[in-house]
Amino acid sequence: MSTLAHRGTADRKSLSERYEGVKNVLRDQSAQIRLPEFLMFFSLIFYTATPGLGLPLNQVMVIVIVLYGLTRKPVYSLNPVSGLIALFVIMLLYVALVSYNATPTEFAADWTRRFLRLAATTGLIFVLASGQIHFRSAIYGYVTAILVNIPLFYAGIAPDNYPGYLTGYLIDKNVAGMVYCLFGILMVAMVTRRTHKVGFFAIFAVLLWLTGSRTSLGAFAMAFVWILLAPKLPFLGRAFLGFAIYWGIRLLNDDYAQVGAFADRVGSDLLRAKIDEAALERVHQTPFFGQGLGEAYVFFQEQQRTFFFHNSYWSAFVEGGWPWAIFVVAVTIFVMVRPFSKSSRWTPQQVVAQGLGIALLISAWRLGEVLFTLYWAICMGFALRTVLIERAENDGPMDGIDQRIEYKNTLGR
Repeated sequence: MSTLAHRGTADRKSLSERYEGVKNVLRDQSAQIRLPEFLMFFSLIFYTATPGLGLPLNQVMVIVIVLYGLTRKPVYSLNPVSGLIALFVIMLLYVALVSYNATPTEFAADWTRRFLRLAATTGLIFVLASGQIHFRSAIYGYVTAILVNIPLFYAGIAPDNYPGYLTGYLIDKNVAGMVYCLFGILMVAMVTRRTHKVGFFAIFAVLLWLTGSRTSLGAFAMAFVWILLAPKLPFLGRAFLGFAIYWGIRLLNDDYAQVGAFADRVGSDLLRAKIDEAALERVHQTPFFGQGLGEAYVFFQEQQRTFFFHNSYWSAFVEGGWPWAIFVVAVTIFVMVRPFSKSSRWTPQQVVAQGLGIALLISAWRLGEVLFTLYWAICMGFALRTVLIERAENDGPMDGIDQRIEYKNTLGR
């Protein structure tokens, strides 16, 4: 009897330990998703006007996210990047001063509203980098939204502004292409198993094809070329790889932009060329310090319609002149691509951040407003986060992106 009783006690203890282990696993997994961040980032897909404010919902939600983040305790100190924060503040004040003193043209956007958007975008970078916003929850929330967008689009519920191409709530074909490109790369960083990485790469490559965005397809492919090859190369090798990527993208655009599945783009490409010609004329008319925020547009009299620039580099120059353009491009390169850092010290997450930088720099050439946007800010926040994680003291082992955000903090903060 005593033996049977002992065995029963041991069995009960084993079951209790197993139950406790399962509970701990479920607890730890649930701690990796915070519902507020998940829902707020899910809402960023919606461009509908916010009643009473006249601003798109996603722009309002960026402000809400930043304010929410400022109420949370940082996981990582921003002290290592305090100089970068000061530089952002100085440059925002500079472009505001330029805009305040400039005489707006007839169809220019309201520069104060655009400045508010830039300021909120800057805030988003640093609340993401510091961990005041739970990064995994944020990315999963937005990725869930853009995946739900797909069946809603093909069911005829979501908007269809470019028949034949996947857009939905992302409204514009180029925006849709850029979003599926960047968040496909980010999802590769979110998972650890190689099979999952390959799976997400394949899924988002298909989604990119459905958007019909040629530039985004090229950016996606070249980002992964960089991710696979750059860590194995010395500085000169990476410089050559960067030049090869630039040359390859130019070749595809100049010689193969209207072949195969893209043979029907002649009409749209003619309009794009016309917009580029008018935009370049405005670039040539721009003084050293720029024309002010909201001026990166062209107006066609015969159509009585304005078009924003397709080239984000030109947009930055027209709005803020050489100082602003150099700042925006340089901060993208040095924070994300980190060309002069030692490849032997790169973490896998930093390599993915570099791939995101390559994708953004390519997208900025042809996809309109790319630099200093919501999507750029999320990628910048991810890149800065990898630097802060590397420099943080007493990190301990990390699993994925947010291991240092402990379970007790997800409920208690």
